[in-house]
Amino acid sequence: MKAVIVEDESYSLDRLIKLLSSFQEIEIVGTAGDGETAIEIINRRKPDVIFLDIELPVFNGFEVVRRLDYNPKVVFITAYDRYAIKAFEINSVDYILKPVEPDRLKNTIQRLKEEKTGINGSVIESLLKSIKSKGYLKHFSIKKGDEIIILPEEEVYYFKAEDKYVFLCSYNGEYFYDATLKELEEKLDPEKFIRIHRSYIVSLDKILKIKKWFLGEYRVELKDKENTTLKISRSYLPEIKKKLHF
Repeated sequence: MKAVIVEDESYSLDRLIKLLSSFQEIEIVGTAGDGETAIEIINRRKPDVIFLDIELPVFNGFEVVRRLDYNPKVVFITAYDRYAIKAFEINSVDYILKPVEPDRLKNTIQRLKEEKTGINGSVIESLLKSIKSKGYLKHFSIKKGDEIIILPEEEVYYFKAEDKYVFLCSYNGEYFYDATLKELEEKLDPEKFIRIHRSYIVSLDKILKIKKWFLGEYRVELKDKENTTLKISRSYLPEIKKKLHF
């Protein structure tokens, strides 16, 4: 089976390539790190199966599937299970939660070989139960010396990634936060937070204005003490325009 892997995190992509290389039934014919590139590669290479992350730049995994000009088998792979129902609706072959375990992947390959087109009832029940038990993050624990500070989401202005670290930024300060932006993006309420750049997630309520910059670029200015200005990446701009109606 010819396969294309769509994953925007290099570590996860490399790991999945390594795991799939042990299956003689699978031939990887392409990879992509964003939804737009994925659509082009998939429609051109016509793989039998797509191993597809859901949270992607430009177009998410579901939007990718809707834009294909044929119907390959789809295996969704994501770190968060709130997308399970949507995955079922488009009849994916399987739905794997990160981190991908070798035994779980083996079961998926077997399903692909048997040409099954749905997810069995026990998996559905388990995922639905998990979805009901998990909600979006509403409070954030910050370690400061011997203390743990609890900040409600209303006090969060934005998250930023610098080198290998992530910081939670409030009105007049910033704190080290033990998570990746990818993990945060999947656990934050999308009605309240939005990814604007590979290095930034901002609170929609804390945006003061959108400023047009040079060469068609845009930046957001926030309501914090410093009126922080952050660059909007071109790949995230369409979603931001849609969300903020500009």
